[in-house]
Amino acid sequence: MRHSAGIAIAWTVGAAAVLAPILLSVHLARKQSTDGEFRLLRGYASDVLRRSEGTGDQSGVAIDTLENDGLTPCSPREIDVMRRIAITSSYLQAVGRTAQGQLICSSLGTDQSIDLGPPTYISRTGTLFRTNVRLPLTGGEPVIVLEREGFGVIVDPALPIDIMTESPDVAIADFAPANRRIITQRGHIDAHWLGTGSGRESDFIDRGMLVAVVRSARFDVAAVAAAPMIDVQRKVREVAFTFVPIGLFCGLALAGAVLYISRISFSMAAQLRSAARRDEFFLEYQPVVDLATRTWVGAEALVRWRRGGETVRPDLFIPAAEESGVISLITERVLVHVARDLPALLRERPAFHVSVNLSATDLQSPATLDRLRRLLASSGAPPGNLVVEATERGFLQGSAAREVVSSIRDLGVDVAIDDFGTGYSSLSCLETLDVTFLKIDKSFVETVGTDGATSHVVQHIIEMAHALNLRMVAEGVETEEQAGFLARRGVSFAQGWLFGKPMPIAMLLGQLAASAPAEEPVSSPG
Repeated sequence: MRHSAGIAIAWTVGAAAVLAPILLSVHLARKQSTDGEFRLLRGYASDVLRRSEGTGDQSGVAIDTLENDGLTPCSPREIDVMRRIAITSSYLQAVGRTAQGQLICSSLGTDQSIDLGPPTYISRTGTLFRTNVRLPLTGGEPVIVLEREGFGVIVDPALPIDIMTESPDVAIADFAPANRRIITQRGHIDAHWLGTGSGRESDFIDRGMLVAVVRSARFDVAAVAAAPMIDVQRKVREVAFTFVPIGLFCGLALAGAVLYISRISFSMAAQLRSAARRDEFFLEYQPVVDLATRTWVGAEALVRWRRGGETVRPDLFIPAAEESGVISLITERVLVHVARDLPALLRERPAFHVSVNLSATDLQSPATLDRLRRLLASSGAPPGNLVVEATERGFLQGSAAREVVSSIRDLGVDVAIDDFGTGYSSLSCLETLDVTFLKIDKSFVETVGTDGATSHVVQHIIEMAHALNLRMVAEGVETEEQAGFLARRGVSFAQGWLFGKPMPIAMLLGQLAASAPAEEPVSSPG
């Protein structure tokens, strides 16, 4: 009897030892899959909200511009202004004047008034929303019309929700929280979700659906994304069927497999995408000085990543971001932060410039130009206060990169070739690049005053830059000997620990405020 009981206990303990890691892994898989799905949904909703807020910003600028232009209503000159606004607005299809529920003229051109129909709803700020208007001017396709102060903007309803999702079952929409009216949507959205949750972000499960809602802090608009729980259950089944055989043989091996899957799921690329959505990146600024006067004339914006209370080194995440293509998301966040910081810097020093780094991927994308235009527009900074930097590899990516660089120069923004001497540039190649500055890499600056094999390279680089009429910025200057050597040979600008380490924007502003402004340098970068 006792033997039988002992055998039963042994079997029970043995079964528990085998089943425990399996059940634990299934539980972890369910939690991980659910959390991961919520992260994805919050990311989708945030993307939709960003587009909706961009639409709101551009609509406000368009209406304010037309309201204050002082032109005769619907005159040819005002129509021209409307067309310029429409062309330069990435979220607006058209702009026009309205009266008594009719579109009387627009950037699309019309000789007759067009009835817009009754408004779908009125926002808290008094903006009239019409969410399903069919205009002959747009081919009869439904559009959204926002009307305020006798002006209207026309928006493609697909634009705010035109985002990529991993699954076709994901439903997304933007809506007005004040009255729970859906503005535009893709897939089924339950009206009950629009009034559920509170705060800036919320997520919940409702009748077999995972739902994430993100609300705007600036506009009466929010975004929702939803996906069926069946996607999570499918992922859990896949994980369980993978782990069960392993758990039967060895719980430890199973635990190792769980950790492996976790590492795959939260790869560096996935973490970087999540970091971009959560705005975990921040900037530090390293001063750029005029070597002749030692005046701080600018600063380079350097991206940093704070993950879970710790700062990840740039040399760890930047290469991974470039390799995975996430670098363009990081660049977008950098430009947003620079646009926020520039006005305060220019109040302290109107001629101050900020340089930002573009990757090889950024130089391939026309979207980079739109981002730079938005930076200049939102900050109010003149183009001359901005410099973009890219490495030699970025410039050598073919005609697309050269076209983007040329367009950046057309904006009035200076371009610098970064880390010069570490890549593949030659004199003949430099002659074809539309750049203003050449940055001497710190690895060559470090050799100044030494007997190293490359100690004479920096002199050759300086001579090459002079021959091409390029202004120079030396990186990594740490000693007075290096600074004096560079200044004597006509290098105008430098950055390095001798002058200042990378610092937060508040510290940079404090240093500028504490120092007496020197005479504005004639040839300062930017």
